[in-house]
Amino acid sequence: MTLTLRAGDWEAELRPEIGGSLSALRKGGVEVLRTMPESSTSPLDAACFPLVPYCNRIAGGRFAWQGREVRLPQNFAPETSSLHGFGWESAWHMASKADFKCGLDHRHDADEWPWAYEAQQRVRLGARGLALSMDVTNRSDEVMPCGLGFHPYFRRRPETRVRFASSGMVEVDDALIPTGRIAAPDHFANWQAGTLLPSTLVDHCFTGWDGVVTIEDDLGTITVTARGASGLHLYAPTDGSALCLEPVSHPPDALNRDVAAMTALPPGCSATMTMWISAD
Repeated sequence: MTLTLRAGDWEAELRPEIGGSLSALRKGGVEVLRTMPESSTSPLDAACFPLVPYCNRIAGGRFAWQGREVRLPQNFAPETSSLHGFGWESAWHMASKADFKCGLDHRHDADEWPWAYEAQQRVRLGARGLALSMDVTNRSDEVMPCGLGFHPYFRRRPETRVRFASSGMVEVDDALIPTGRIAAPDHFANWQAGTLLPSTLVDHCFTGWDGVVTIEDDLGTITVTARGASGLHLYAPTDGSALCLEPVSHPPDALNRDVAAMTALPPGCSATMTMWISAD
């Protein structure tokens, strides 16, 4: 089922049953996010999907939290990591719908992830673009580690330039797991000045992000702002097939390497992230 929202020049499409995903975002008929093929049922083909209750990779799908050993499914073969949480692989349910906005719900019962939680997405179009918010509430009786993020796929063209400011870049090994070292933010390119995408793979988290990133090409300028995100994860493969600029609340494998970056969410409490996308 595809849900369509409209406001002014803006149009968004959603596929709630496929990971609570956006399947398209356009302004004046021009793609802002890539459009998901109608025949696809994979969130990896979506325009944007949610990251909940953690972001990106957990090495080996294993971690310890407050004395508890946790083992998660390795859900991204052939990698041995557990990736992106559970929201993106779950059906979400429509809680509310109007012409320009909707609400989606996802509930996770305790299993390999031994904490029950509820997540809500609120999607709203307006004259300036898209507002996408996500809340997660701990429904277990123990403190739950929590991380949030969004995984949008922006249009990518040969002339695309990306600009953002950050304080560092998380260095990773060949398995894309952090080494424990923080490199200079301009390790690949001078992002702060605005730059073409490099010819090498970028699949890295930038720390100390100021919450704003712009994408410029011959079709115009896309601006992304976020609240509740301390990092920006940039994914740009060498084949030019994708450009992901992901607001995230923690770096990869934080549950093993930087536990303080996770939110320790008490029972009944919630965490929130919001992303805005506009285009000129």
